[in-house]
Amino acid sequence: MKPKDLKHPYSFQSRQPHLGDGILFVPRHYEKHDEFTLPSFAELFENDHPVHVEYCSGNGLWICEQAEKYPEVNWIGVEKDFERVRKIYSKKVNSSLDNLFVVSGFGEPFAQYYLPKESVDVCYINFPDPWPKDRHAKHRIVKQPFMHHLMDTLKVDAPLHLVTDDATYASQMREVMQEITHVAHLEADEFFPENHEYGQSWFEKLWRSKGLDIIHLQYKRVPALCSSK
Repeated sequence: MKPKDLKHPYSFQSRQPHLGDGILFVPRHYEKHDEFTLPSFAELFENDHPVHVEYCSGNGLWICEQAEKYPEVNWIGVEKDFERVRKIYSKKVNSSLDNLFVVSGFGEPFAQYYLPKESVDVCYINFPDPWPKDRHAKHRIVKQPFMHHLMDTLKVDAPLHLVTDDATYASQMREVMQEITHVAHLEADEFFPENHEYGQSWFEKLWRSKGLDIIHLQYKRVPALCSSK
């Protein structure tokens, strides 16, 4: 299929969550997210494999390559831009990636209302928009309360990977994560080498071509002081 073959299932006036063939549409400016129940992972994927979630999936290069490389893992890609969602979904269909589920919508409501607590095995936020101007910083995805809700979706000891080329944003990420009580920072090299096993996204290839360092921060959910369900 071609990206343009994927059509938006509702108008703004009739917006509501919509679950189709391997894709969930999460509407913006919507007040009834808590009235929708996403089927269990076992129902969505028809297996009990571990679930990895990527936020800010972009055009889907990274997550589609991961889904093809690791068929024993169920992958969920979350992307807010519909034109990018179209590209992810067309890659999914054309490559028969049955272990990839696509979410068209913002990560904040998806983590808060659609994912069960302590259900995700690994989470990734790869190259989120840094919104470098001070007046735009409020739009950054790595902030509270989103990160608190995201960490609640992780199983105990499950890792979170944050990857960025923006040193200022990386500093903010560290500050945000320090505010969450049920998080531990994993000791690791914070810079990706040129060749690594994490997989390369379109943005990593772009920023490396411009000589930028790639910053990789790792955290995990810990049992102490876990939020109540």
